[in-house]
Amino acid sequence: MLPPAVASRKAGRRIRGSLLRTGLPKAVVALPPGCAQPHSVSLQLWVLRTAPEGPAAGPGVQDALLIDATRAGRPGAREQGPDWEALTASVLSAVARLDSPERELPEDAVRVSLLDLLDDEVDVTPGRYTGSGGEPSGVELSASWRELTGALGELAGPATHLSKLGLTGSEPRTTATVGDLVKAGALTLHAGQQPAETAPLSGTSGTPLLTVPDLLMEGAPGRLLAPGAAHTAAEEGDVIVAGVVRAFRAWVHQGPPVALGPQLYALRVDPEMLDAHFLAGCLRAPANGRQAGTHASSSSRVDIRRLQVLQLPLDEQGAYADAFRRLTDFEQLLKRAGELGGGLVNDAGDRIAAGGLTTARNG
Repeated sequence: MLPPAVASRKAGRRIRGSLLRTGLPKAVVALPPGCAQPHSVSLQLWVLRTAPEGPAAGPGVQDALLIDATRAGRPGAREQGPDWEALTASVLSAVARLDSPERELPEDAVRVSLLDLLDDEVDVTPGRYTGSGGEPSGVELSASWRELTGALGELAGPATHLSKLGLTGSEPRTTATVGDLVKAGALTLHAGQQPAETAPLSGTSGTPLLTVPDLLMEGAPGRLLAPGAAHTAAEEGDVIVAGVVRAFRAWVHQGPPVALGPQLYALRVDPEMLDAHFLAGCLRAPANGRQAGTHASSSSRVDIRRLQVLQLPLDEQGAYADAFRRLTDFEQLLKRAGELGGGLVNDAGDRIAAGGLTTARNG
């Protein structure tokens, strides 16, 4: 897969031109964000012919198929990942029609002569030729602005409440490590592991498997365990901790059991000694992850047993747990508003730069 810099920018112009001159490119597919790292951008998949083919090999040999599948993963691509079955079927169907000019292509695909692609920029971004460009319609933009307005409105209440919390600057309270709490019987620690076999989410049965890569793309589990496979699983009410610096976080699991991959841990509390939301809030403090990291790099592991937790009686933990929950809810609202706003800035900026401004208003 090629990042946008290679697929469209000047830095990759020589590479693109060289590939096109060989006659090998058969198709370029713009994939939806979240398909592979970096998960925040749309990557391009280049499909190459196995060997250069002559003119007699077929009418489409001198053509490339450009497919804009950037919107194939919506809605929910960020949360759930692309619909791989639908995406695969759509792309393979379009590629199969390349050498049959009499067959109509999908609206998000177009045949383009390899010679026509060899212009000054050698820009093979599919959206440039299909006309879709993954751009939302005017109706979709208006809906997004309304959604952003609503999201910003939802921030006001939590922000007001959190701003009124009494936060003291006194000396820190006594803490205990997760290792200490395990020894005291306040919780049990269960480490995730690499499964021997998994299946696609489209399978009909099996336990969802959550991995660190899933967290990095801010999504739900991406695979299923094979039915009957023994594996560490987090149950409802367990605190899940990601034990790697680049994805460090902790939260209380809600819902059906989920299997955990390597570097993920389930902490099961004794409810008579610890409040799960209090524990998760203490663990997820950024300073906690930094001090428990084994190295300075973002790929280093976090020593879960060294993470610090405030030592408080159970009846005092409730107020902290409530504050942590409110802070987490506020973070989610803020994140959603940021994603909406960032998307609108990009979409509106593209439209304006392309001359799409129909009215200019002062102020």
